[in-house]
Amino acid sequence: MGNGKNDQFNKYISIVLVIVIVCVTGIYTYTQLVEKDPTDHNNYQPTGDSENTILNVTMGSDITSYTLDELKSIGVVSGNGAYVNKIGKVTGPNDYTGIPITSLLDSIDNIPDNYTVQATASDDYSVEYSYSEVNGEVKIYNETGVEIGTSMITMIIAYKENGNLIDEDNGGPLRIAFIDEEGSITGSGKWLQSLVNLEVIES
Repeated sequence: MGNGKNDQFNKYISIVLVIVIVCVTGIYTYTQLVEKDPTDHNNYQPTGDSENTILNVTMGSDITSYTLDELKSIGVVSGNGAYVNKIGKVTGPNDYTGIPITSLLDSIDNIPDNYTVQATASDDYSVEYSYSEVNGEVKIYNETGVEIGTSMITMIIAYKENGNLIDEDNGGPLRIAFIDEEGSITGSGKWLQSLVNLEVIES
């Protein structure tokens, strides 16, 4: 009888130990996953740090490469921007921080008097911008997605949205944005994500 009770007690202890081990292992695994979450905006570091190229600007055979710090040294602005897609869904307004594209181009020698700019994303998708658009003359829309004219808006190379660095999952580390004080609504087709190259083409 005594041996039977001892066996039952030992089995009970073994089961309890297994449960404790499983619980401790699960808690440890969970905390490791939380600590290493790659989408945490506060801990995200863009690929274009002070030593790595984040953007190329090409003009003819000339290529100028920039790190994020080099872009920021040209001049940084902030403002509000929103966009509407083809089915009328409006996103924003959100606060964006970035480099005015006109300031970037003005810092390059021998920019032609008239040009278009082709912006290319990391997946090779590209959008072309006219001289007028680059210099701020952009179509704007109301809250229902109806075009209401043009307005002078600043086209920027954005690297922050609402105070956070834009990560790759959200179209970063660089994207095209259009900003002003009011958060005017522009067309989503002009808001290129994952920007890696700008080509200046003489018109």
